[in-house]
Amino acid sequence: MGIVSFFSGLADPLLSLGYLLYLLGWDAGLHLSNYILPKKQPGAVIAKGVGGHGGKWGEFRPPGPDDARSPCPAINALANHELGEAVGATYNLSPTLCIQVPWLTAKFLFAGRDWEGKMTLDDLNAHGAIEHDASYTRADIKWQPNQGVPDVDIIRGLYETAGFDMDKLKPTDTFKLEHFSKYLAYRRAHSKVFNNQYIMNRNGKTFGCANSAIAFDVFGGNAADLKTWFIEERMPDGWEPRNLTRNGFTIARLNTLYVSPSTSRPHPVAPVRSTGGTSDPHYLSLNQSYVLMPILTGFSKSSEAFRAREI
Repeated sequence: MGIVSFFSGLADPLLSLGYLLYLLGWDAGLHLSNYILPKKQPGAVIAKGVGGHGGKWGEFRPPGPDDARSPCPAINALANHELGEAVGATYNLSPTLCIQVPWLTAKFLFAGRDWEGKMTLDDLNAHGAIEHDASYTRADIKWQPNQGVPDVDIIRGLYETAGFDMDKLKPTDTFKLEHFSKYLAYRRAHSKVFNNQYIMNRNGKTFGCANSAIAFDVFGGNAADLKTWFIEERMPDGWEPRNLTRNGFTIARLNTLYVSPSTSRPHPVAPVRSTGGTSDPHYLSLNQSYVLMPILTGFSKSSEAFRAREI
């Protein structure tokens, strides 16, 4: 039994590595061809027959008390429009990214569990796997046990970081990736100070930073559209992905998005409360800088699409 377990344990990472190399090779081809092939035309980014074609999203049905939701706005928004099976086509994500993310997710969530089981939206709320502390749309699980719903105060902090009035957005208000980087660094530093149960493992860093990059690119940084998506978890009326590439947003594209300069938060920063949102007279003074750095996405729990590094 010991020998069988040894070889079984050895086979999984080797097979995973082989599959990852195949996936990255395929993705490289898709990414390069995006520079050659003509872009999709506005109004036809989403194919006919797929929900959201032409900006028509159908009926919006917010979740009821018995409906499960995940910590991910992208998945929840599609579930609220009953479009859960069309994630890649809806957001114009490459087939390789749409394979990699569920694959890694399943490996994290089903470690030691029966692979025959079906994954539900509620499974994604398992703490420390996909769901993580210091999110820019949720308070930490210590204060918000239900991670399936957004926290408006937390989201407002992102808009304040960018210098936007979330209640009076201008058509020209557009996020930069640096805004996400600054706010993620701030959220992590804040949680370290106020949350005595704070956990930030490599999975949390991976998904927190990768989700920021994907949301930024798919929405083109549009602050008004992102507000609808973040808070209501609804697809904006008439919206379609801003990424017009023929093969969609690739793994390679994900790994090229980064913020090179250090991002410092002045002290004291915006008021925060111990529950993670704004409005209480707690101030966090930071004399630290953070950099968002790209790294090749791997197959194991040690992989990160981006790493937030304190310097």
